[in-house]
Amino acid sequence: MFIRRVFSVVVALLIGWGVHPAAFAASPAGSIGDRLTYTFEKGDSLPAIAEQFGVSLQALRRANGLANNRVIPGTVLTIPTAPGVVSPWLAPKIDPQPSDGKVIYVSLSKQRLWAYDGDQLVFDFLVSTGLPTEEHPNRDTKPGVFRIKTKMPMARANLWNLDMPYWMGIYDAGNIENGIHAMPSRNGRLVNWRVGARGSFGCIVLNIPDAAKLYRWAPLGTPVVIRP
Repeated sequence: MFIRRVFSVVVALLIGWGVHPAAFAASPAGSIGDRLTYTFEKGDSLPAIAEQFGVSLQALRRANGLANNRVIPGTVLTIPTAPGVVSPWLAPKIDPQPSDGKVIYVSLSKQRLWAYDGDQLVFDFLVSTGLPTEEHPNRDTKPGVFRIKTKMPMARANLWNLDMPYWMGIYDAGNIENGIHAMPSRNGRLVNWRVGARGSFGCIVLNIPDAAKLYRWAPLGTPVVIRP
């Protein structure tokens, strides 16, 4: 649910969006402890999900008690991993691990965000980061170490008539600010983009439920480490 209070700001030229819909291919995935999960959506197929996560179709069906490939949209699937095998979708061990405090890590190559409290993984989310184009080559998300410096329940981009929920600004990009936020809406209607591939104007974009959790969890000053 969107928070109705809207902050209208000039920096909400803060455009981390501007997604090319064709660039998105993956639906929301997450993790519970060491268990990886995936929410089945309309248009998905079980064989394609098995291939995406590098597991056999039989193992995927067995892990979810499925007799065939029929899955109801909205079903949360468990993605099996063999003992001792680290799935590339699971959060990496950060070296060195932070000794204390909250830290957010973003992998541009994996299009994934991990939130740690000390050495404990708290969140594991798919994201969409910047996608440079020939016309706009500077729309990549910048690697580096930053901190959350602004927070707004809702940022307003008047130029595009967009509301961007759960805004957390992390660095300046010229005369604008890039940050972390949820999928935007226009005139109360969600702009229906997907996470899982590059596509934004430079910001780190999450699904709305994921952005809400991260927004509530991360205070101002939380370190954000963005890696290639």
